[in-house]
Amino acid sequence: MAAVAANLEPELSKQLNAQTRQHAEPVWQEEVRDRASTRLQHRVLADSARVSASRANVMLKSAGVGRLSSGTKPSMVAAGAEFGAAPGTMVATRSRKGKRYNRRMGSTFPSPRRGGYVIHPAVGAVVPRIASLWAQTAYRTVADLFEKARG
Repeated sequence: MAAVAANLEPELSKQLNAQTRQHAEPVWQEEVRDRASTRLQHRVLADSARVSASRANVMLKSAGVGRLSSGTKPSMVAAGAEFGAAPGTMVATRSRKGKRYNRRMGSTFPSPRRGGYVIHPAVGAVVPRIASLWAQTAYRTVADLFEKARG
């Protein structure tokens, strides 16, 4: 499919990318939102779920935009929210006055899971849907452009 898209005229490619983003983003956001179970997973992973499309691929993204109420970037805690962390893990941090100290991770994140809690399962479920959606969108976009050229 990517080889076909790479050979399309720029206007057709532009329309295809826009249509793909428009139709795929709600599907991706819904899937991620349905799988997020904690408030942290919703704020970090689900609220920042986005889709970008180019000639080469469709990228499913999360934890790339916005900030948490504490001012922390979602990307800083995304791995813990997705894969969990052991509560006894020691973390180096700083006090408000700037003094360094170590503390235990605590129960902020769920227990570790290699396969992930939200994003990885959502990707497995949504990739076939988005691939089908992309093929339908490509067909419809090409057909519309042929109709405009003909009529």
